Amino acid sequence: MKYLTLILVIVLSVGCSSLANAHDPEKMADLASQLKDISAAVDGTLKFSTKTYTDPQALLMAAINSNKNKLTPFEGYQLKVFIQDKNAVLLLCENDILLIEDAGCTAPSDIQHWQSTDTQACKVTINASKICKR
Repeated sequence: MKYLTLILVIVLSVGCSSLANAHDPEKMADLASQLKDISAAVDGTLKFSTKTYTDPQALLMAAINSNKNKLTPFEGYQLKVFIQDKNAVLLLCENDILLIEDAGCTAPSDIQHWQSTDTQACKVTINASKICKR
C-alpha cells in the first residue's frame, strides 16, 4: 500500500511539474516572432489606414492583405485581435489558455505567458495605452 501511495505521489508530481514546460521553447520563440510581425502589421494598419476599423477580424485581414497563408503558423491555436483605442493587442491561445500576448506598438514580444506556471485565460491582460507611446 505504501508503494502505491508513493507511485501516485510521483506520478502526480511529474504530471504537475511538466505543465509549465509543456511547450517547446524553440517553437514558442518562432511563434512569438511571427506573432510580433503580424501584430506590428495590425497595429500599423489600425494607426495609419484611412479606414476606421472596429471589427478586429477585418483589421487582421487588411493587415495581412487577406493573405491567409500568413496565418498558417498559427493553425491549431486561437489568434485573437483586440482594439484598444488606436492600439492593437494580439493574443495567441491554445484551448482558451493564453500563451503569448503582444501589443503591436512595441519592438519585443510583450508577455510570454506560456512560460508561467500559472495558466491565464485567453483574455487581454495588458493596457496598450500604457505600453504604447503613440
